[in-house]
Amino acid sequence: MKAAIAQFIFESNTFAPDPAEIEVFKKGGVWLDREADVRAWAADTDCQMRGSLKVLEAARWETVPCFATLCGSSAGRLSEACFAEIRDTLLARVEAAAPFDVLILHLHGASCAIGEDDPEGHILEKVRTQLGYRGHLVLSLDLHANFTRRMLEYADAVSAYRTFPHMDFSATGERAARLAMHPGPFKQAVAKIATLVSPADSTHFEGNLCDIISGARQLEEEEEVLEVCTFPVQPWMDIEEMGVSIVVTATSGDVPIDKLEELAHRWYDQRHSWKNRLTDWPDILNKLKSPHDGGPWVLTDPADATAGGSPGHSAEALRRLLPVKGDLPGKVLLWVVDPDTVTAAREGATRFTTGDPAIEWEGRVLWTGEGNYRARGKAYTGQAFSMGEAAVIEAGQLQLVACTYPAISPDPAFYECVGLHPDEALAVLAKSIAGWMAAYDADWDRGLLFDGPGVCSLDFASIPFTGSGRMLFPVTAEPERPVEIWRSY
Repeated sequence: MKAAIAQFIFESNTFAPDPAEIEVFKKGGVWLDREADVRAWAADTDCQMRGSLKVLEAARWETVPCFATLCGSSAGRLSEACFAEIRDTLLARVEAAAPFDVLILHLHGASCAIGEDDPEGHILEKVRTQLGYRGHLVLSLDLHANFTRRMLEYADAVSAYRTFPHMDFSATGERAARLAMHPGPFKQAVAKIATLVSPADSTHFEGNLCDIISGARQLEEEEEVLEVCTFPVQPWMDIEEMGVSIVVTATSGDVPIDKLEELAHRWYDQRHSWKNRLTDWPDILNKLKSPHDGGPWVLTDPADATAGGSPGHSAEALRRLLPVKGDLPGKVLLWVVDPDTVTAAREGATRFTTGDPAIEWEGRVLWTGEGNYRARGKAYTGQAFSMGEAAVIEAGQLQLVACTYPAISPDPAFYECVGLHPDEALAVLAKSIAGWMAAYDADWDRGLLFDGPGVCSLDFASIPFTGSGRMLFPVTAEPERPVEIWRSY
């Protein structure tokens, strides 16, 4: 038996101002279109491709890992040219791998392109229509995917991450491979839930989402059920078919629709208890008067989260901490995406205009150069990232990394690659909502989430949705159809 495997990962924020070009993948991320290169990358990286290859090859299947591309940072919509190159390359590599018995596509599920709200569904459709593939097609997705009707129509079976922060890339690939090896046929059912869930209350190890994930595992104990995916959705997309969803993949017997609906309503009924976990700055400044016993405090800037598609331009933490820069009991490591500040530092400046909105400040340049790193924490382990040209500027106890690219991972290696020491710091800044928890092996107790400018606001009701997001809680207080059921049969 033979399996072809391809991977394409990108997350969009349609409220972000700039489209993503192909450099986000080829320069800042991963772009591999030769089998040998994909194999070598998967062998050294915690990724879905690695997990699928492990399971299939252990079962003595022939494998063709034909294409892998991952973004170095999330952003707005993919440009038309960027998406066309990704789609056409993926389809060409899949076609070249033929004939094969099953196809596994590791996609994200929350990408958008200019002119295409559902790139993953579009690619699935092209595989079936343009390539004419009629065999098993297994799809794996990010936990925050927006599941669409096209995904339901063209994929036979679905797996997805079960963790947030995301820590089960390889395990997801393993589950997808086991679905691919199942003889089928499959049935699928989807519960689409009219809500947006705060990512600050969506961890897999405690709280509301943990309860729903536990319910999904119980549903998998039903005789015909193979996989249950829970999707709390990437909320910053102004597109149709938006919403939280639960997807059940089953064998050809009956799908337990009643139990699926029960779990969906259980999730919907949580809506008034979701938290944003934001901390006021007076409380943050008070906590920073002394170190945390478990490691550095993690200043978390959710609205400017680069993992959620924000451009990383906010210098809110710098603005708040400059007045106390000489009073802090340890180093505080900050970062901002600001190419002009990088240029000024390279040219020897001591006065800087940084961030959006801009801050005027003075500092001493400690380092300039290229910032490239491999994640060493519990998420994205081994994956290479680039912040592009960067500079380190010091003011009192503050050490700011200004960089060119909005790197997606808040891993400690981000700071280490420019000569800083996050493990010894009083606090570090992460432009992330929960990824820092895996990166720094930290829990909510060390996180100091603050509200600043950016396109990843946790105040969903204030987001200017024009599409179906307008009909979801909390943008709409009482949606007309809280739960809708879709079926593949």
